[in-house]
Amino acid sequence: MFLRGFGAVGLATGGVGIWRMGSNHVLSPASGPAYAPWDEWEQPGERPLEKLIRAAILAANPHNTQPWKFRLLDDAVDVYADTSRQIGGIDPFLREVHIGVGCALENLLLAAEHAGYQWSLREAPSSTDSALQPILGVLLKEGMKCTSELYAAIPLRHTNRGTYVPGKGVDASLIQAFGDVRNSDSDLRVFWFRSHDEMRAFGDLVVSGTQAIIADSGQSRSSAQWMRTSWTDIQRYRDGLTYDAQVLTPSKRAMAKLLPPLSVRQADEYWLRETRDTQVATACMFGMIAVRDSTKLHSLVEAGRLWQRMHLLGTLRGVAMQPLSQPIERRDRERQLGLPPTFANALAELQQDDSWQAVMPFRLGYPERVALPSPRRSLSSVLL
Repeated sequence: MFLRGFGAVGLATGGVGIWRMGSNHVLSPASGPAYAPWDEWEQPGERPLEKLIRAAILAANPHNTQPWKFRLLDDAVDVYADTSRQIGGIDPFLREVHIGVGCALENLLLAAEHAGYQWSLREAPSSTDSALQPILGVLLKEGMKCTSELYAAIPLRHTNRGTYVPGKGVDASLIQAFGDVRNSDSDLRVFWFRSHDEMRAFGDLVVSGTQAIIADSGQSRSSAQWMRTSWTDIQRYRDGLTYDAQVLTPSKRAMAKLLPPLSVRQADEYWLRETRDTQVATACMFGMIAVRDSTKLHSLVEAGRLWQRMHLLGTLRGVAMQPLSQPIERRDRERQLGLPPTFANALAELQQDDSWQAVMPFRLGYPERVALPSPRRSLSSVLL
């Protein structure tokens, strides 16, 4: 099954295999300058507020596009969405961009509190760069150090796309803790799906969403553009999805790096199998963050802040988490193309409450293997 998914034809052997083993750093996963931000996140910089940005760039974000930019002032940080890093047909209305920026904002605020700053939010000024969308300005003044337990989890949090331990349920007290972790009075709701019928309906919707994305050549190509399969590309772009971040066994990870890159069709087939047979099949439960109006930028940013805090808490409690946004990506695509609202209707039925709009579906459980970090852009590349 694995060799078929990763292209058994053309298996690297002999001198070619040895060359690829070295050039793709097969024996040293998640290494090189692209991963340095995970180790350097608390290093002092030329300006005190740089430490806040080092924390921000380690935040969760869809497809690891890292769609953010920051401007440092003496007593403030202005936060922008970099819309040039949009995922094309996967994210036509910038929902995932704004959620990703919200995640980065939450890390920044946690780091500010740890550094002894009191913060307040204001509107960020516009930019002369049309790709940069103002999100918020964070005003800072010196106060008492206030460290949340979530701060310590910032460099430990990684999206786990692998197998979760079957049958090991998440304790009800942890679900309550997820509900209590909110750091905003924004109108947000988390739907939980735990019964057999609920989980089957959720899983079926995720699989059908994956199939629909694969069948849509525009969405399929948009997604494929963010896959980084060579060590050279990872160090050059410092973003996107990698084999190391797929939580494969060491032997499968090595084989994937030794073989020629997959075609888009092969990658889509593998993604569908992993979604159906690993990610849906081994989830302990599913959840979904929802807002009142998914077209409002502020609501999406706040949903991102909540997702980041939940993921940090899960990390501290040994719980793995992974977005499963395929149904939302299809809902947005249908809206973009003026198609019948098949997935919007299915999501409303799943929620049993159409006054809320889902923006972040996810799975959680206890991981069989530890997730490796994803590449991250340097501090200098995200500062204005």
